[in-house]
Amino acid sequence: MEPSDRLFVAVPAPPSVISSAEPWVLRLKNQFAFARWVHPQDLHLTLQFLGDVAWDRIDRISQAIGQAAADTAPFSLHLQRLGVFGKPNAPSVLWAGVQGEVEKLGQLQRRIVDAMEPLGFAAENRPYKPHLTLARKFTGPAGSHAAMLDVALPQEWQTPWRVEEAVLYRSRLGNRPMYERVASFPLG
Repeated sequence: MEPSDRLFVAVPAPPSVISSAEPWVLRLKNQFAFARWVHPQDLHLTLQFLGDVAWDRIDRISQAIGQAAADTAPFSLHLQRLGVFGKPNAPSVLWAGVQGEVEKLGQLQRRIVDAMEPLGFAAENRPYKPHLTLARKFTGPAGSHAAMLDVALPQEWQTPWRVEEAVLYRSRLGNRPMYERVASFPLG
């Protein structure tokens, strides 16, 4: 069996978001019941999930991501408001929404997807909805998460930051933090 890793391409959350996440998420955890909360170091905006990939393919993948990143100028984003995916009274995901130069994030995402296609990674057939996943699998009483959507994000999250890299990550299931950088690709 060939050695492989679960890989994905993402924009990492900036240090300002990571450092302010822990105290804020601890407060949220006390109020809202989700089975799993994302480790602050793992916060990211997914560009493309690649799945299980054999190690000997990582160089080709890295070259393609590097080119896609180089073709995209750095841009500015900030986070705004909470939202959920899944059933209205038992959501599967709690996320923070992305604002700012979102169309440039979309361009970067399309370039990554286009670069991965010839290497055998199919694009998802649903529209790209950039978001920062905070927690998964709501376990509280039905509908009791609704108040959560009114919680204000920390000031640091609403402050714009410059996106200057795309990162290829590997998942190390069962570890905290779970995601490990394989390679980083500067934009522009």
